[in-house]
Amino acid sequence: MNRRRQNSGFTLLEVLVAFLILSLSLGVILQIFSLTMRTTDSAAARQQALLLAESRMAELGSLNEITPGRDEGRIDDRFRWVSRIDRFDFPEQDEGFDATLVPYRIDVTVEWDRNQALTLSTLRLVNEE
Repeated sequence: MNRRRQNSGFTLLEVLVAFLILSLSLGVILQIFSLTMRTTDSAAARQQALLLAESRMAELGSLNEITPGRDEGRIDDRFRWVSRIDRFDFPEQDEGFDATLVPYRIDVTVEWDRNQALTLSTLRLVNEE
């Protein structure tokens, strides 16, 4: 019998190749994990910005009086909102058209991080009698 066959094990080259494959695999897995974490954080921030914009839009929609203008504020260190109210004229509307219901456009923009922003817009009819 051959003694060398009985004491068979891994050679140094086989161990080095196994470590190389393991390190490459772990590098790819860590990159995937990092990308997943960034995507999840981005989605969570966008969802929070949407909720903040909807909340501000509901607040403006509940006002009895609408005043054209611009308003802004901060939620925390990350989020900043800007609301803008302007009178809206329909493109086909006649110049001499005198209606008691006047349309206003309400825009709410929430900004966060570097150049990330979300804008909600709506029209609201106001009785100006």
